[in-house]
Amino acid sequence: MSLESKKISNVRGWDLDPFEELQRVWNAISEGAKLGVPHVVGRATVRGGVVSGLELSVILHEEEREYSFRDGDDVYFMVPAKPEEGIEGIYVRMNRQLSDVK
Repeated sequence: MSLESKKISNVRGWDLDPFEELQRVWNAISEGAKLGVPHVVGRATVRGGVVSGLELSVILHEEEREYSFRDGDDVYFMVPAKPEEGIEGIYVRMNRQLSDVK
């Protein structure tokens, strides 16, 4: 399968509320920022441009990194989580990774 056929052209919608899952990990992001650079690591199930599943966790890293890859309908990603940007900023970064993944 070519890389082009694996590309998600756009996340057109969500079958769930991503802000609920982001709110669930917010305390870990806020506390983690005191020790390092918090990153949201996740797996999203994307079918036909619609996110139908989302699992998030938080890790710490020494510097900001973004990464994503696709395995079938699942997209695995990592985005830096800047507490000063709030949940909305993390959502924007996460959505960009979901839209740009190959």
